[in-house]
Amino acid sequence: MNRQYAYTPYLWLALSNFLFLLLLAGYCWRRRTVPGAIPLMIGCLLGAAIFAGSALEHMAVAEATKLFWYKVQAVLMLPVVTALFCFLLEYAWPGRWLSRRNLILLAIVPVISAFLVLTNDLHHLLWRSMYVNGAVLVEYGLIGWLNLVYSFFILGGISLVVFGWLFLHSPQQRWPIALMVAGQLGGHLGYVLARTQGPATNQPIALLAMSFEFLMYALAFFGFGILDPIPLARNMAIEQLHAGILVLDPQGRIVSSNPAAEQIFAAPPGRLKGQLVNELLPACADRLSSAGDGADQEIVIHPGQASHHYTLAVSQLNDWRGLDIGRLLMLQDITEQRRNQAMLLEQQRVVATLSERERLARELHDSLGQALAAAHLQASTARLLYDRGEAAQVGEYLELLTDTTLQAEADMREFLLGAPSIGSADHAFFPSLREYLERFTRQYRLPVALSLPPDVEEQDLPQTVAIQLLRIIQEALSNVRKHAGSAGAWLTFSISGGMLQAAICDEGQGFEPASRSGSLANGFGLHSMRERAESLGGSLAVISHPGRGTQVVVRVPLTGEKAPDLPVLAMSR
Repeated sequence: MNRQYAYTPYLWLALSNFLFLLLLAGYCWRRRTVPGAIPLMIGCLLGAAIFAGSALEHMAVAEATKLFWYKVQAVLMLPVVTALFCFLLEYAWPGRWLSRRNLILLAIVPVISAFLVLTNDLHHLLWRSMYVNGAVLVEYGLIGWLNLVYSFFILGGISLVVFGWLFLHSPQQRWPIALMVAGQLGGHLGYVLARTQGPATNQPIALLAMSFEFLMYALAFFGFGILDPIPLARNMAIEQLHAGILVLDPQGRIVSSNPAAEQIFAAPPGRLKGQLVNELLPACADRLSSAGDGADQEIVIHPGQASHHYTLAVSQLNDWRGLDIGRLLMLQDITEQRRNQAMLLEQQRVVATLSERERLARELHDSLGQALAAAHLQASTARLLYDRGEAAQVGEYLELLTDTTLQAEADMREFLLGAPSIGSADHAFFPSLREYLERFTRQYRLPVALSLPPDVEEQDLPQTVAIQLLRIIQEALSNVRKHAGSAGAWLTFSISGGMLQAAICDEGQGFEPASRSGSLANGFGLHSMRERAESLGGSLAVISHPGRGTQVVVRVPLTGEKAPDLPVLAMSR
């Protein structure tokens, strides 16, 4: 075989296609984990080999050399068609249709065809004749026509059936399918044109047709990333996500939505696309029109008995240049969470109410028990003195008995005075406190000045904190009324370190806490007040000096949770 070759302009066409297919094969190798990438890579390498053989055929000087390279291309042609068919099977249903058995069956025809190409001079079944007229021209034999039927009608027909099946069952793949169908039809049409034209034009048309088919397959496969694991995982996550997802364009129109979003708005599949999001969520129009991301917003959709609560998260979408291309909206259903929170608050309220009733019952039992015991002792003593005829002393004990019963009556009235304000779920703490202070002032002619900064009044105290704090204030004011001898009292609030501080002050006679530590533990209801404060994770302190009044300072956490110990600050009026 003469290995002399001569330059021809056709070399550049073949070389460009050769390099294109090599680059495409390299890209397929880099994405080889994607189902279908390996068969497509093999097809690209075989196609590149065909272009190299075509270039050498046209550059060869001797006819025998041209015929040799033509046979090389003929050996590779069916493997290329088979590789593209294998790619389609793996693309349509990864891991199922391109089984090992099917792969062996598909390899039988290319192997037999290659053997017939190499031995054609003995039987002329593939080509009846071959001659050179600028390019190699052949007259097909029986096997040659059967090869064309196998390539065009059997594999091509099955490919069209698979394309149709994918088109019906996978709407998101319709554009890639359209590209691949166009590539296959274009490749077949180009091959037919190449075989019906003269020898000067048949090879360029065939090569261009093959390049066109590979290009369409590559665009469909990699351009849309249908089988790429990362886009697939993202799409699957969005489709299966329980949160509603809406993708907006810069004008606020919905361009995509997942099934959860369609269920939220009770819309049929695909009906949300094209709608203005401001029409669906009019209450969030200002938030959606502002640029950039922001804090989550709670919204209510379908107001009424079937209303649902959602958190709305808005994220800005930017392209690789940083330009605004739209918004991503995520609607997270928190209806069940809100219901659970409401049930938990109700349970806490019930538990707090029961605990308060038990505590009050114990306190009333102690105080009334002491009062009744004292009254019984005084009445018994008065009767004994009466029997002895000591009338003057009887009068003294009767006066003590009167004072004891009046004091017990006042204590009961004071308990009933504060009871309506305790445990009410319909009233906030500070309005209830104001009502109590007004009733206390009217009842005992003892004015109580309230200092309440706006930032404190805005706080919504938990039910447990509200109940205990109001009882502490009630007990402290009762001590002012009974023991301080003051013309009035002051109640001052402040916030520090996540703690709410309340100070009850008077300008009464005061006392020396250090010298009366034994009585402080149980006297003036301080034990009950301290117990209430400590049950919340707070603290209670008494600041007093003889002749300079008394301050009772209580600190409780705003959230009702345990808080770290902080220093108690004395309050000024």
